[in-house]
Order: sequence, then structure tokens, then C-alpha cells
Amino acid sequence: MKVALLEPFAGVAGDMFVGALVGAGAPFRAVAQGLKSLRLPCSVSCGTVERGGLGGRKFRVKFKEGHVHRGLKEILAILRRGKLPARALDLATAAFTRLAEAEAKVHGIPVGKVHFHEVGAIDAICDIAGAALALDALGIERLWSRPLPLSTGFTVMEHGRLPVPAPATLELMKGRPVYDSGLTGELVTPTGAALVAAWAETSAPVAFVPSSVGYGAGDRDPHDYPNLCRIVVGETDARSGELFELVCDVDDATPQVLGHLLATLLDAGALDATLQPVVMKKGRPGTRVSALARAETAPALERVLFREGTTLGVRRRRVERTELPRRTVTVKTRYGAVRVKVGDLAGETVHVAPEYEDCRALAAKSKVPLREVIRAAVAQWRA
Repeated sequence: MKVALLEPFAGVAGDMFVGALVGAGAPFRAVAQGLKSLRLPCSVSCGTVERGGLGGRKFRVKFKEGHVHRGLKEILAILRRGKLPARALDLATAAFTRLAEAEAKVHGIPVGKVHFHEVGAIDAICDIAGAALALDALGIERLWSRPLPLSTGFTVMEHGRLPVPAPATLELMKGRPVYDSGLTGELVTPTGAALVAAWAETSAPVAFVPSSVGYGAGDRDPHDYPNLCRIVVGETDARSGELFELVCDVDDATPQVLGHLLATLLDAGALDATLQPVVMKKGRPGTRVSALARAETAPALERVLFREGTTLGVRRRRVERTELPRRTVTVKTRYGAVRVKVGDLAGETVHVAPEYEDCRALAAKSKVPLREVIRAAVAQWRA
């Protein structure tokens, strides 16, 4: 699996993000072609510059359009009319949506009423769409970010002088690790914060082997630090993902209800679901119901727990799961064909498991014990 780590030691902006990805190996031609399909009156380039003695890629957008205010609906229409790969479109949509939500919060208005100012200009659309195209072109499946730096001072925006981080930027930083950089001036822009908030995980990265490094340059060239952000791209064998564990304890559910609840959770998309005996308040015996869910299925699984179970509350917490890369091989045994799941780690096979349903059906058909079919499938795979 291809992964990447963003290191915003001098902050991050949209153009820095694109430059770092291109420096790490993203083909700029693919980025430029994707942006051209948006049919915006602009041109883009990505040359090499020096910042603090280090070389970096500087992504630039040239356009003649005057100051234009656009709403989220208009911007998403521009993205959809282009020929962006599906994943790049999803990434860009997520970033602009997070940005709109942050702007709505700080201005106290509905998301639909938000009209972007600085970030609604053509260069910001190119920054976000360009970063999405570069991330997709590199094939990066997971992205982590080091803590974002806080700074002091003011920046001039549509509404005048505002403190840094800008209000929308700080809103996007909520829930993420930050630190005091001790520097003055805007280090993290709203566009850069939106990219990190929408795409990057806050948990610690899994172990990976670096394969390329890219530096993205900002506009300024201060004398006391290199105005760059860095992206390290690499490979990992273990597939690790951020999931949710949904848990509730009940003491008034019958075994029939609990069995049905477990099956319904799995049918609704739970990656795993378990029942565990517990002792509850007043010494009453009860059952702990647990379900492992992806972010997109967690709300539906919570509804299952409330509708099919007897709980009045569900606990939710983020968890990390490391998953072996798996492949499926079909083997032919004397009882019939069996699919075998094979798990590999660093080129070594560490897990072999015949598909239960295949083995169960063949055991019933051949009138032999289930374990006989399982043994035959494993032996055939090893042979």
C-alpha cells in the first residue's frame, strides 16, 4: 500500500501541497491536464526554487480574472464539469466542503450562503483540484500529517486585518494536534488547512519504507527558516485503517434478540461484531455488544443497535486496525473447489484460511466432517 506523511514544519498552503506532491513524484503533466479540463481562464506551472538553501517545487497559477465571489455550489459545478478522475473529484469536493463548513461556522451563516473570497479565486480552485490530482496520480491510499504550527501576527483578507491563524483556518484545526511555532505571519492558510482536515489522519503513521521525498515552496523566502512543507511517500505491507468501535451493555435482552442483533449488525456492514458477558450495576449479569465499523457505516450500525437491541446509549471510539494484505486462491480438493484466503507480510505468507462456507457446503455434500475438508484445502494449497 502506498502511503504518505506530510511534514508542515513551516506551515502549509495549497500551492505548497501541490509542489510537495510533484516533488515526490506526481507527474505534473497529469495535474496540468486535469486542471485544463476545468476550462478556467488560467495557466499553471511548477518550477524549482530555493528556500533557505533547500530546493523545492513552486506551483504557480496565472490568470486574468478579477476578484470573483463564488459559492460552494458554483465551485463544485466547476469541478464536476472537468475530466477529473473519480477519486480526485471526491478529494477536491471533500476539501472545499470542509472549507465551506468552516467559513459558515465563523460567519454564523448556513453553508449554502457562504461565498468564498480569497479562497474562491481561480488559484485556490487550482490549488485544491491540483493537489487532489497529484495525490490520486501518486496512488497514495493513506495520508498522515504532523502537527500544524500556530503563529502570531495579522494577515490582510477580504474583511481587513485578521489575526493568524485566520478564523476559518483555526476552525479547520479543531480536533487536530498543533504547536506554537514561535514565528510571526501566516503559516497555515485556509486552503492548506482544508486539505489537511479533509484528507490527513491525525493518528501516528504505521511503519513504512520511504521511496520519495518532495518539498513544496511558499511565496515568501524568510531569512531564518526554509518556507517549505515536506511530503514523504513510501510503501507499507500492513494495511492499517482508522475505524470506530461501537459498544453498549444490556441486561434485559433475550438470547434470541442478541443473536438476531449480531446477525443484523454484520448484514448492515459491521467489519466484526461480538457478544461478551459482563457484570453490570447492582451485580446484574449482562452482555456487552461490540461492533467494528468504518466511518461511513458507523451511523447505520448505531441505528441497528438502537432499533434491534435494548440499549439507550451507544459508546463510540476511534480505533486503529492493522490488516494483512490478502489474496484469494482457489484450490481443487477431492471434495471440490475451495477458496483459500492467503495473508502475506513482507513477502512471507503468514496466514492461510480456507473459506468456511465453501468447506461447510462440501462437507455436507460429501457427508464428511468439516475439519476433513479444511485439512484437505490447506494441504492442497501447500502442495
